[in-house]
Amino acid sequence: MRAFLLLVLLLVPTVSACSDGGAASPATAVDAAHQEDEGTAAWRAAVAAELGTDTFDLAALQAAAGVDCQRTDAGAWTVQLALSGDTATSAVTRIGLEHACPDVVAAFDAGVAAVEAAPDPLALVCAPGVEIPAEAEMQVDLVCARR
Repeated sequence: MRAFLLLVLLLVPTVSACSDGGAASPATAVDAAHQEDEGTAAWRAAVAAELGTDTFDLAALQAAAGVDCQRTDAGAWTVQLALSGDTATSAVTRIGLEHACPDVVAAFDAGVAAVEAAPDPLALVCAPGVEIPAEAEMQVDLVCARR
């Protein structure tokens, strides 16, 4: 499944370049593939620099970024980060967002700031009246019940 997602991520720019009625030249498709290679290389280099190693699963990080790109507001990020219990890995997540969906980075940063500023991050999700994204409701119920 990961291989399929990676293949889709790599082919979308090429297919998009060719979807304008065939007007795109083969050189345009090659340029799009080259840009994707540069983007992937930049992503890999940024993660390696952050982790201090080049031994990691970039495909898994790219797949995770695809999911993370669905969290487009600070509230959703606040809930996700508060539930994780640790913002230490947020730098790698941010790198993924910068490369996959830069428009989400501001919401992510706001979520990180809210969780880091909270004396008790779980209070951000367990307090009455907190708006919880549907996909996190069950996890919130479990975490808050054990509190």
